[in-house]
Amino acid sequence: MITTPEVLARLLFEIAPHPEAAYAEPPTLVGEGEWTRLPEDAPLIEPSRSKAAQIVEDIARKLQDTNWRPERRRMVQPDSEAWSFGAIVQRAPIRKIHRGYLEPVRRFPVVEEVPEIVVQFLMRLPGGWDYLDRDNHSVGWHYHYLPDRHTRSDVILSWDTRWVPPAQGTIRPIFQEKHGEGRYSFQAKPWLWGDAKKQSMHEMCKPDLRKWAIETFRCASNKAGAVWPVTATLTPISVSVSVASKLSKKKNASRL
Repeated sequence: MITTPEVLARLLFEIAPHPEAAYAEPPTLVGEGEWTRLPEDAPLIEPSRSKAAQIVEDIARKLQDTNWRPERRRMVQPDSEAWSFGAIVQRAPIRKIHRGYLEPVRRFPVVEEVPEIVVQFLMRLPGGWDYLDRDNHSVGWHYHYLPDRHTRSDVILSWDTRWVPPAQGTIRPIFQEKHGEGRYSFQAKPWLWGDAKKQSMHEMCKPDLRKWAIETFRCASNKAGAVWPVTATLTPISVSVSVASKLSKKKNASRL
């Protein structure tokens, strides 16, 4: 039986959960929205992850065998981040902050690294773009901002996980950035947040840092803006990490 990349892609869509499927249920509120400990266990990903990864490999191989080439217009911008496909999202009870809520979320990609040739192919299929995400911090706790209990916004909060405390009494900065723009009806305006709101966000998330290793959190991206302290600046990526990421990308590309 001849199986085309298009047939394999449809099977991939069936196996890998859509990232937004996890938000079909409303957020959970415990009590008055006090701080609650993050879940200890990760959601079950296998055997879906193994099956999906194998299908991605099969698509890549068939595209290479047929000498498939994308359009001349390059749809993938070069950078050090990897493409992932599908996601299982773990959500924790929302926390009350000053004029709003925060929902801790941890995202687990089904396929962690997708070859660029497969990314180019999937982008041309109906709905394919919705399953793809580009992020080198895909697995890690972060916080979705909700203006009320039932409305998700297009802003998330993340810690600066690269920050090293310079002295006692200093606090780890937390940052905000736009995420999933166009998917959510409420467009947050973090530039209008007052200091009381910003500080309450930090205070409500700070206990997590005492319960979880910093490696379990998503790092704020380079485009993120400071929440608290308001004068914070994001710690830059070290040269060694940047070089290692580029070498890894070149190695993966040579396999195509």
